[in-house]
Amino acid sequence: MSARSPAPSTPSSRIPISPVASEEEREQALRDYKVTIEYKHLKSHAPGGVYLIPSMTDLRHFYGIIFVRRGPYTNGIFKFQLRLPQRYNDVNMWPQITFSSKVYN
Repeated sequence: MSARSPAPSTPSSRIPISPVASEEEREQALRDYKVTIEYKHLKSHAPGGVYLIPSMTDLRHFYGIIFVRRGPYTNGIFKFQLRLPQRYNDVNMWPQITFSSKVYN
C-alpha cells in the first residue's frame, strides 16, 4: 500500500479565509443582536392583548396580532406584519407595519 501525498497547493487553489469580520459585518451582527434583545424585552413587557412572533425564515420579519379588550373596538382582532429594515436602529430607520385586517378610524 502506498500513501498518497497531498496535492501541492498553489496560491490560486487556496481561498484565504479571514477570521476577522469586516467592519460592516460586525455592525450588521450588532444590529441583529439588538433586534433579538428588543424582541426578548418586548415578549416580557408587551401591552396586554398584543402578541408578536418572529418569522421562521427572516430575523427582521414578525407576525403580530392585537386583541382589543376595551374601548370602541372591544372584541376587535387586528393582524399585522412588522418588517425591520436592514439598517434598523440607525438614524432615520423605522419599522414598517402592515395590517392585514381592515382598520377603520
